[in-house]
Amino acid sequence: MKKILNTLTRAKAPKDAQPVLDSLRSRLGFVPKLYATVAHSAPALNGYLEFATTLRTGELDGAEIEAAYLAASEAHHCADGLAVHTAAGRLCGLTEVEMLAARTATSSDPRLQAIAVLARAVVLTQGRPEPAHLAQFFAAGYSKAALVELIGLIAANTFHSYVAHLTPPSLHGPAAPALRPAA
Repeated sequence: MKKILNTLTRAKAPKDAQPVLDSLRSRLGFVPKLYATVAHSAPALNGYLEFATTLRTGELDGAEIEAAYLAASEAHHCADGLAVHTAAGRLCGLTEVEMLAARTATSSDPRLQAIAVLARAVVLTQGRPEPAHLAQFFAAGYSKAALVELIGLIAANTFHSYVAHLTPPSLHGPAAPALRPAA
């Protein structure tokens, strides 16, 4: 598929997106590729950032959020999302083993496993997971509010993945480790 979206420099971004890019550069020291691409539309950029940022204030902690993003990014086959959320997972204290387990829904931690299984199922079934996946999530101690927040995280990840799929590859930082084929 032809990659039709490009990352924008500040000068090429629409005027109403420029202050958001400036704020990102000030806070992070750089503008992540995804945001520089979404900057084609200032409303999309503002909406995505507000949505994703607000979801981080809910019931799920940073490690759980990154496990959800890793599982969803793997299900979306999104190398950019895997790279971003592997780096973010490290910052949230996830180990390499935990991050690979989130991507494959094989965690030994029952809470991270429930998150990964359900996130993957929601992506692969277009929002229609099996009752057993939901039961596992609630048995791990999560609430209905956490379920809605998880769905929101998956929606944000879907947006990220779809934009990344239409953008020429160029990751910030190293790619996520490749999954080993099953024996």
